[in-house]
This record gives sequence, structure tokens and C-alpha cells, in this order.
Amino acid sequence: MISRFEQRFSQGFWPYLLMIAGAFIISTNHVLGRYVGGEIPPMGLAFWRVTIGAIVLLPFAWNDILKQRFIILDNWKLLFVMALAFMPLGNAMVYLGYNFTTAINGGIIATAQPATTVLLAWLILRQKINYKQFLGVGTAAIGVLIIITKGNPLGLANITFNNGDLLLLIGITAFSFYSIMLRQVPSSISPMLILVVIQIMGALSLLPFYIYESVSYKTVPLNIEAFMVLAWIGVVIAVIAVGMTNMSVLALGPAKASIGHYLRAVFTAGMAIILLGETMELYHLISVGIVIIGVILMSRAQSPNQRS
Repeated sequence: MISRFEQRFSQGFWPYLLMIAGAFIISTNHVLGRYVGGEIPPMGLAFWRVTIGAIVLLPFAWNDILKQRFIILDNWKLLFVMALAFMPLGNAMVYLGYNFTTAINGGIIATAQPATTVLLAWLILRQKINYKQFLGVGTAAIGVLIIITKGNPLGLANITFNNGDLLLLIGITAFSFYSIMLRQVPSSISPMLILVVIQIMGALSLLPFYIYESVSYKTVPLNIEAFMVLAWIGVVIAVIAVGMTNMSVLALGPAKASIGHYLRAVFTAGMAIILLGETMELYHLISVGIVIIGVILMSRAQSPNQRS
């Protein structure tokens, strides 16, 4: 039986509000990435993101971990696979990939995540795909492509892909896998408990890569700017935003909740205009309108039943 907290926030407008709020907060990650400019190495960024998140959540979740330790142990393989997908194969690959490719290429690849989520949900969970989902994904993808090509979709023909693009593709596929496996976790394990266990396992799986990176490449800088960035991604993004996103996935299903990735692209563009001084163009307004239409279409698709 699902918890009262999950039951309350899985009904009505709450899942959509959590999806939108989570997408907005996570989009700040891209702006921060541009601002930091690669000063923090990718494995260090990924490791401290989940480590700080686990440290923040552990005091609140410790009693639940003790009470449900046998259920967690019974499902440790599933949780560990999800942790691998979310951290080393997900976040770490994305952070690493942006060292070798451009933001435009990354934006194009990111538009494939809802499609890979729908496909994997069909392959693994046998979740049905209806025409509204297909139409919503396609419509929103067009809106995002208008943003990343600056209103000239024909410019896609001039973009070349490299090893960084491959790493990003691995990352978004891993995120899709994590999203669909989230609904396989027994309902007796609460959303907060899922998050803290995944972060602990993710930190342990990243530790060898983080040590190797620190010894052979670069260490995380010890300055105020780095501490502020790590605090933001470790608390606000890794705990609050990911928690909101998890709740929306549990309530709406991985296919419908994946539309939040398009919203992230729109929010990122908006913050770039406001915070980084980029100019608002007509194609930005057009793309936002198209993405909203896609969101509406996806929201009309039927949600799967709650996890058992």
C-alpha cells in the first residue's frame, strides 16, 4: 500500500505541478554548468551531488531505513541497477559528455529522452502507447528544435556529432531506464526512501571513478564558488527537484512525465535570456507555444495505475 504522502500528491493537479517545478529547478543545472565553465571535474560534480543529497536526507530517512531494511535488502538488486543508471551511466555521462560537445548538440540529443522513455516503457513494462502520446512527443520535440536551431531547423544538417554526443546519448537512455524502473519499486518503499537509498548506492558506485579522476586528472577546487555550486546541486537539485520528478513519474507514469524534459529546455532558454543577457527572439515565443501544445496533448494520455 502506498504512503499517505504519495497518495495525496499523486492526485489532481499535484503531479503536474511537481513535474513543472522539478523541471524548472533542474534547468538551473545547465545555467550553472555554463557559469562554472568546467572548473569542477565531471565525476567530482556527480559524486558530490549525490553525496550531499544523501547526507541531507539521511537524518530524516534513517528510522524508515531501519524499519524497512528487510524490504530494501529484498529489492537491493533493483535499487542498485537504478543507482547505476541514475549516476555513473546517467549524470556522470552527461557531465563528461559536455566536455567534448556543444550545448546545441546536447539539446538535440536531450529531445530523444521522452521517445526513449516511451520505447523502453513499452519494451520493459509493456505499457501501451496511444496516438496522443506520439503526437504530444512529436509536437514538443518540434518546439524544442526550434529553440536549439534558433528558428532554422534546416541548420540541423550542418551539425556533426562526436564522442561527447555518444556519452550524452548513453546518459539520456540511462535516465529513461531509471524512470521506467522507478515504478517497479514496491509501494511500501516511500519516495523519500527510494531517493536516499539510490543516492547512497550512487555515491558508492561513483567513488572509484571519483578517486581515479582526482588522482589522474583534477580535483574539485576548494573555494566559495565551488561550495555554493555543490550545495545547490546537492540539496536543491538532487533532493528537492529529483524528489519532485520522482513523484511525478510515480503518479503519471514514465512516458507522460517525460514531457518535463521539454519544459526544462524552455526554462533553460528563458533563464539564459534573463541571467545571461541573451536576446528574446520571435522563435522563442513560437517554440514555447508549440511545447505547451505538446504538454497538453501528453497530459490527456491515460496514466497507468499506481504502483502496487
